Amino acid sequence: MSKQKNRIPAQSTHEMRKTLAADVRAYLDSGKEIEQVPSGVSGQDPLGSQRHIVLGNKKKA
Repeated sequence: MSKQKNRIPAQSTHEMRKTLAADVRAYLDSGKEIEQVPSGVSGQDPLGSQRHIVLGNKKKA
């Protein structure tokens, strides 16, 4: 049995890109700036508390 991949239709992808471009333009036009972060730099505070990602809905007993 072959598995089908969930693919987004090309038109939908195009519309998402147009929406994203419009959102970015509105953000920049409001006077805000986008900061380019160098590759390898983390946005997490190294001295802050650690946050663990929980996958699934398992509850601890």
